[in-house]
This record gives sequence, C-alpha cells and structure tokens, in this order.
Amino acid sequence: MNLDFNIFSLTLLISGIIVTALSAIIIIRLSDYVRWFAFTMLLVSLWSVAYGFELASSTLEAMLFWIKIEYIGISFAPAVWLWFCLKYVGYEKWQNRSTFLAVFLIPIITYALVLTNEFHFFYYSDTEVVLSGPFPLLKFTKGIWYYVHTAYFYITLLIGNILLFTRFKNTESIYKKQTYTIIAGGVIPWLVNIMYIFGVRPFEYIDLTPYSFLILYIIIGIGLLKFDLFDIKPIARDKVIRAMTKGIIVVDPQNRVIDFNPSMLKILGRLNENLIGKSIGEIFEDYQEIINAAVQQQNGVLDLKISFSDEVRDFHIELIPLLDKQSIFSGLLLQFDDVTEEIEIREKLILQTEELQKLNNLKDKLFSIISHDLKGPILGIRELVKLTADGTISKEEFIDILPEVSKNMDSVSLLLENLLAWTSRQLRGEFVDKNRFDLSNLLKQQYALFEKLAKEKDIHLEVKTEEDLYAFADKNMIDLVIRNLISNALKFSSCGDQVSVIAKKRNNQLLVKIADSGAGISQENLDKLNNGESFTTAGARNETGTGLGLILVKDYIAKNGGELLIKSEVNIGSEFEFSLPIYKDELIIN
Repeated sequence: MNLDFNIFSLTLLISGIIVTALSAIIIIRLSDYVRWFAFTMLLVSLWSVAYGFELASSTLEAMLFWIKIEYIGISFAPAVWLWFCLKYVGYEKWQNRSTFLAVFLIPIITYALVLTNEFHFFYYSDTEVVLSGPFPLLKFTKGIWYYVHTAYFYITLLIGNILLFTRFKNTESIYKKQTYTIIAGGVIPWLVNIMYIFGVRPFEYIDLTPYSFLILYIIIGIGLLKFDLFDIKPIARDKVIRAMTKGIIVVDPQNRVIDFNPSMLKILGRLNENLIGKSIGEIFEDYQEIINAAVQQQNGVLDLKISFSDEVRDFHIELIPLLDKQSIFSGLLLQFDDVTEEIEIREKLILQTEELQKLNNLKDKLFSIISHDLKGPILGIRELVKLTADGTISKEEFIDILPEVSKNMDSVSLLLENLLAWTSRQLRGEFVDKNRFDLSNLLKQQYALFEKLAKEKDIHLEVKTEEDLYAFADKNMIDLVIRNLISNALKFSSCGDQVSVIAKKRNNQLLVKIADSGAGISQENLDKLNNGESFTTAGARNETGTGLGLILVKDYIAKNGGELLIKSEVNIGSEFEFSLPIYKDELIIN
C-alpha cells in the first residue's frame, strides 16, 4: 500500500494521535459520565487518523479500506455523544438497556452497510479516484442509507445540545461555562459538516469536519486534565447525595419523581425499584399529609409516624422548593430524616426526669417524716418519762396516759417498718425470697394484732378464710402488705363500722380482700393510688400517715406475681383485693 503524505493527512494524523492519547488518559483517570465524552473523542480521533491515511492513499482500493476504518468513528461517534449527554444531564430514567439499543441501532446498521457496500451499494452507489487536486482524492455518489445516517448524525447532535441547553440554561455561571463548552464541541463541527454538505470544501472533495472535531477536543481534553473542566457536575451532588443517610426524593412541578438517592429506597423498603416518573401520590398513597404538602409546593416540615416496611418509624420530613435564577418553581425536594432513636432517647430522658422528680419528692417526704412523724412521738414519750421522773406527773396519771402512748407506739412501729422497707427498696432493691407458707395462719396472726385496736374504736373486725391456703410468695412482704391494708381500713373507719378480711382459693390463685365501711376514698386520691403516687390523709380520729404504706403494698404485690385492685366510694367504704400465686409441688420442682 503506497502512501504519499501531504499537509492535510499529516495534520489529521498528528492531531488524531494527540486526541487518542488524551482520550485514553481521560478514560483511565476520570469519572463515568466524562468517560463517555472521552469515548466520543476516541471515535473522532479514529475517524481523523483513518481519514489522514485515506488522503495519503493513491488507489481506490486503499481509500476504500481506510473508509471502513473511518466509519467506526463516523457511525458510532454521534450515538456515544448522545449517550454522554443523557449521562451528564442526569436523566437516569432513560439510561436503560432499551434506550441504549435504540440509540446504537442505526450506527450498527450503518457500519454493516459500509463494510458490505460492494454487494448492494446502499451507502455509496459509486466511487472513483479523481486526480484534479494536488493529490488523489476519493469521489463518491451517495446511496440511500448515506442520507439516513446523515439525518441521524444531525438529529443526535441536535438532541444532545437541546438536552444540555434546556437543562442548564438557568444554572449558576460555573455550570454554564461547562455546558457551553460541551455544546460548542458538538455545534461547531456540525456547522463545518453542513458547509461540506453544501459544497464549501477545499479542492472540492476534502471534508474539514474531523479537523474541527480534533481542534475542539484537544482544547477540551487539556481542560479536562489540567483544569478539571467537568470536575463539578451540574446536577452535581451525585456522590454527596448517594452518601447521605437521609432519604432524598426530588419531584418536578407535576409532582413526578425525577431524582432520588439509595437511602430513600432503603426507607421505602424498595431497594431495587426505580422511582423515576412515578407520582408522589403513587409512592405515598397511604400518607395524605405528604401528598398535600407536596401539592402546595412551599417550604414545610412534617413529623409523622410512618410504616414503610412493616415497622413504624418516626420521620422528620422537610420540603424545600427548587427555584431557578428567575425564581420560577422547577421542583420540590423532600428530605426524610429517621428520628426514631432520637425520640426514644428523648422520651426515656423525660421518663427518667419524672422518676428522679418522684424520688426527690419521696426523699423530701422521708425527711419530713423523720423530722415530724417519728420525732414528735419519741420526744413526747421522752418528755412524759422526764415529767414522771421529777414528780410533775404522778404514777396514777402516767398509768392513765399509757393506753394513748401505746396507741402512738403502734403507729410509730408500723411507720418504722414501712420506712425501713422503703429505704431498702430505694437504696439496693429487695431480694424476693419466695417460699411456701400458710396464708390462713398469717391472717389469723394479723387479726390477733389488730383485735384490741378495733375494739377500742368499736369497729367490728372479722377474718373469713378457708383452711390450708398455701401461697408461694415472700412471707415477710405479704405480712407487711396485709398489716398496712388492715391498719388503713381501721384508720379510716369510725365507731360501728365493719372491717372484713376474706381469703379464698380461685383457680390457680389465692385472693385476699380487705373491705371496710368507712370514709372511702375520693376519685382524685383513687387516681393517685392507681398511678402509684403517694399522699396522706388524716384518719377518722386524726391519725397521721406517711403515704409510704400503699406504695409498698402495690410494689410488693407486683414483685410476688400478684395484682392489686382498688374500689372505693366516699362515705360508703373501700375494697382492696389482691392475688397471690398458689403453692404447687410441680411449681417448686420447675
């Protein structure tokens, strides 16, 4: 194959080699969408180098050989250019296999027809070598598919430039410079090629289109490598948004999804789904609040409990309108922030604060009890003993006072027991020592303890219990529970009232009921009891209390696997009923 290089062929060869080298470096070094631009450069450089060899050839056979190499670039460069534009503007919904095949179908057919032209002449109907110029040149007559490819060539360049221009015409100036540079890379060679079509060409047959491509691509290639020309992508955010843990979804003015990030798919529980093109109403059909907020196309904030994947989570949703430079609404960004853990922590802190406040109130109550309820009776007894010792009070008077002193000491004794139990529970918790014991005997012991007090107040106290009621619980705790409940019943009963203690077996439980016909409990105080709040009320004879007794009662019953039920009406009476696990041999074995 004889080659006679000239200024035109050498220029194409040298510049084509430069663009080939730049393209290779860009493909290796830069990101996905820029690589497609580099592939366009590579195809144009292949076209240019092969055209350079065509211009250096002197025979028709050699020229037709190089044309087949040229058409690798000529056929596929427009398609790769259009695919680059789709990537660059971020139209992900079009970046699929079907679109790819549609874009590259005509280039594939074109190249196949060029390779086999001598069998059908669809692309070139005739070819010959002309010698009227400074060197041999190829002259050809256009076949029908030549016009199809030419139309495809211009349409792809036009669509790509329209995509670039319409997408970024109102963006910041830094993005415009990038976009206009790329548009120039398509438009200028396009205009030069139109001149070739209309006969404006050197020596009648030389095509200047590859020269214009090469000059522009050398400038753009250097800009890519040296100045990071496309380092900031105009819908830039790809890597940033993909790395965000917050869910992002962007909709157009018609509330159709145009962008989203992987975190949004994870939140929705649709990991492999493409949301592009779907409406807000379709995605959030069960959450009208989100749809209504999106329709308003304004700044907004929503706090919702949402179940996207069979788990209810708390979300803080921000709606941010997207405006162009002319303040025209162009879309809406919805940002979903999962705040479930934050809310749970906040609620725990609130509960802990309330618990600490309750403990602090109980601490204050404890000190008040120690300083008043305990200190008063003890100091009174000390003063009584002192007055008796120095003769101020006679022995007869002292003996007359003793019943009242004994009554006060019974109250102080129960108070001390409750105080010690409560303090133990607050400081180190209790060890629940569950064992078998006879509940009937325990109730009879309590009756013997309170019988004298009931007679003094003229209250009828009775205990009705079945025999052999064996409970499985902590006997000491239950002893304190029964003692507190009977003491309270007597405290709030008056002369002629009745206090009944009833114990029986029902199913796998033992039931104990302490009922009285005394003063009853107001609804306000009944609510406090059910909520575990402490309070004090003076008894029928102004007996004092601490409010600790019922707190311990409720807590001890729960720790032993029982439940406390309270019923009361003012001036009618009260019922305190609790359950206990029944003792079974198999229960102990297990």
